[in-house]
Amino acid sequence: MTIKPITDRELNRATLARQMMLERVDMPIPDAVAFLLGLQAQTTNGPYQALWNRLSDLTPSALTALIADKTLLRATTMRTTLHLHTVEDMRLLRPLLQPVLDRTFGSVAKARAIKADRAAVRALGIELLNQQPMTAGDLGKRLLEQFPESDPYVLAQVVQGAETLVQIPPTRIWGHGGPPLLTRIENWIGQGLAEPIALPALVLRYLGAFGPASVNDMQHWCGLTRLAPAFETVREQLITLTAEDGRMLYDLPNAPRPDADTPAPPRFLPEYDNVYLGFADRRRIQSDLARARMPLVNGYPSTFTVDGFIAGKWSLARRKDSAQLTLTPFRKLLKRDLAEIEKEGHAMAGFLTEGAAAITITVLPVAD
Repeated sequence: MTIKPITDRELNRATLARQMMLERVDMPIPDAVAFLLGLQAQTTNGPYQALWNRLSDLTPSALTALIADKTLLRATTMRTTLHLHTVEDMRLLRPLLQPVLDRTFGSVAKARAIKADRAAVRALGIELLNQQPMTAGDLGKRLLEQFPESDPYVLAQVVQGAETLVQIPPTRIWGHGGPPLLTRIENWIGQGLAEPIALPALVLRYLGAFGPASVNDMQHWCGLTRLAPAFETVREQLITLTAEDGRMLYDLPNAPRPDADTPAPPRFLPEYDNVYLGFADRRRIQSDLARARMPLVNGYPSTFTVDGFIAGKWSLARRKDSAQLTLTPFRKLLKRDLAEIEKEGHAMAGFLTEGAAAITITVLPVAD
């Protein structure tokens, strides 16, 4: 079934609606994490801020408790990047994505000319991690004792690529910036991976959270390739739309696609967020101007949105009892937009400082 073309603004609103960015919702944290198929988690506080943008009344302690009680797990999955998942999704997704991890970590080992048998390195890594959790640095040093001619970084990477290593408390929870402690998923939750989720089922879940989207969008999101047959398998359950640039987009028939004029409140995004990293073509939220002003250099900058589109970057400098929020617009902002941005900025900074700091906001000139 094919319906009318979809405009860029309609595509933007549909994306924001699925990603819960049009309006914060009252939903249990695990349900939100599962619906979104995991949260980007390269930085410690990133998932906290991502959920604060999406859920009503989120507190840092509520998310920390779910990580500590093993309801949610942080490990490497999509695109060989860190994500926070429910236990069920971690067990279903990680085995499906193993070829992507093998390719990525294998290229690292090849580039650095590992001088050890990878199976032997993996076996020793399992033995070491079964004894106790450890950081990647410590794991590499211990492996180096057995494989002295190799690079300790690469040795640890071999194990990280082959095994599902969960980052566990007291590291990588709210406010903790130290190296993460790693352990095998089997040691942490008492069970290993499951049979991988079927690709057609994953297509439906991806479109539910990220649609309307193209085959290439999903491939970019997860790192897998040749997904067109999986889309074709569920083709009768989908509708197709045509983007303004002619791209073929797929969606679930009854999924929300709000009107283009639906108001989109300002949001402060962490360095990595599903709302734009879930797509190959990010123009639905990131204009060409914004893209030019947020190059990937050891991570993206934290950004804020206006009317649903990225409009600038922000940084927060914390002191003992105060915090300075600095905004750098990518374009000239209207006074009414700036007032809404500053209101949301105060709320966001209050969340990040847990209400323990006086917040001041500085708006810099438009970025060059």
